[in-house]
Amino acid sequence: MSGSSRLNKALWTNLTRLKLLTKPDAAIRFVLEKSPFNEDDDEEPLPLERDEYCIVGRIYPNSDIYKEGAYRIQLKLTSNYPSEPPEVRFLTPIYHPNVHPNGTFCSHLLSNASRWKLNRETTLEDLMKLIAKLLDEPDGDYAISYDRSEEYLKNKEEFNRKAMEMVKKHALPRN
Repeated sequence: MSGSSRLNKALWTNLTRLKLLTKPDAAIRFVLEKSPFNEDDDEEPLPLERDEYCIVGRIYPNSDIYKEGAYRIQLKLTSNYPSEPPEVRFLTPIYHPNVHPNGTFCSHLLSNASRWKLNRETTLEDLMKLIAKLLDEPDGDYAISYDRSEEYLKNKEEFNRKAMEMVKKHALPRN
């Protein structure tokens, strides 16, 4: 099986599972907005010459602060996916220790390619669940923003105030 065929199959399967998170009663909600496949034909082959593929959607966290909105995120998958982890970036500004001000998201699974390879069964659905969990429960060990992490740990009231300010200013409506 060629690399492109493997990528097509893995990506198509992952996107199909990801679409199940669209349901309003899903524990973790994610609404797919853009994928490498056309809406009318999820099985069309991907172009061979592309080095990366983008998936864009909205995630709906459950924590007290972030549940007030939805957040647009982008997943960039290289032609080596699923052997390499995707790059995750928040397109909607969010104040969070695991999200850099430029939107880059960091977690234990994404920051270590060998850890990703050990978890070869990790799906994009699993990744969305991980992102939602880390939004609700930040991981200081993989904080990408040192200042935000320090504030979260040492002055949670101020952190919550700034986070809520960003939610009110930038978060997308949940409907």
